[in-house]
Amino acid sequence: MQGIEPRFHNSLIERAKYYRCLLIDSQKDIDANDPIDIDEVSELDHLYQEYLKNKSQLEKSIKKYKECHKKAQVQLSLKIRILRRNSKKG
Repeated sequence: MQGIEPRFHNSLIERAKYYRCLLIDSQKDIDANDPIDIDEVSELDHLYQEYLKNKSQLEKSIKKYKECHKKAQVQLSLKIRILRRNSKKG
């Protein structure tokens, strides 16, 4: 993913896989001796929400960049055409 630090992204994915495995194991063995820690689940939720927020901000930034780039390209193209015309006349 562009713009999101790869280490953060990989860490988030690894934690999600870890917690997913915990949830699957706990469903298989309902009377498990080691119940899932609520703090771990809430941390996963917090990280996932933060990831979604960062992803949303990144998408908005990319969209804004593309709009600004297109606008600047149009303006520069117009100025270049004017300069070429003026240089041919002059």
